Formats: sequence, structure tokens, C-alpha cells
Amino acid sequence: MPMAWVLLFCCAVILGTAAQFFGPRSIPWVENYSRRVEVRAMQAGIAIVDVTTAKEIIEAGEYLIFDARTAADFDTGHLPGAVSFPFENREEGYNEMAALLQPAQPVLVYCSGRDCDDAVLLGAFLKSQGSQQVVLFFDGIAGWKTAGLPLQ
Repeated sequence: MPMAWVLLFCCAVILGTAAQFFGPRSIPWVENYSRRVEVRAMQAGIAIVDVTTAKEIIEAGEYLIFDARTAADFDTGHLPGAVSFPFENREEGYNEMAALLQPAQPVLVYCSGRDCDDAVLLGAFLKSQGSQQVVLFFDGIAGWKTAGLPLQ
């Protein structure tokens, strides 16, 4: 009897794999992880900016800059003028920042880099709370460092 279960399992795996690659549509639970942050940003209506644009935004001083990483990561270095607003503590952080977060106030969010989705999740949260202009610095702290730009 155990051999029949092994054979059944192997058939299921082979058929599922074949359906994924040769079927008309992919299985819905498969996500393209190489672009997941970009896709989430587009779905949430959040613009993505590169290092050059992020630097211009920071220098202009008109945006609130939110670091979505943990407070410990923030303390090791952050973008100039950034405020720690960890996604994991978004409710508490929002209550603390509510006075600054007027709907028209532009906001830039970032986290560790391209593989980190905390910033896009924070951005989507802020939009759900009424923020109208949220942009994601997609390259995050890693991109900032690679460009040789100073941290605070």
C-alpha cells in the first residue's frame, strides 16, 4: 500500500508541474518574486523612484521620509532627514505621526533594498489612511550606500 501512495504523489507532482509550464494559465499561487515589490507598488498606486530622484526629493525637503525598517536597523544609519516608522509597528507609528500626515503631504518610504517589502506595505497602509502622494524608494538603503551617498 505505501508504494501506491508514492506513485500517486509522483504522478500529482508531474501533472502539476506540466500544467504550470504548458497550461494556458499559471497556477495562481505562484508569484514572480523577482518583481514582487514593484508589482505591489503598482497595485497600490505607489510611484517608484530611483536613487537620483530620491536624492532630489530629500534635498528639496518637501517630503516626509519614512524608514520602514526596524528601529535597530534605523539606528545603524538612515537616509538624511528620515524618521523611523517600522512597518511592524505601523498602527502605533501612525498614531504618533498623525499630526504630520495630512492627505496632501508627500511621503517617501524606503527599507533595506529591492527585496524588502516593508516599505511598499507601509506605503499601501499610508494610502489606506488617506495619504495621497506616496512614493517608494525602491533601492532603499542598499542602493543609497552603493551610490556612495551619506547616511545619518
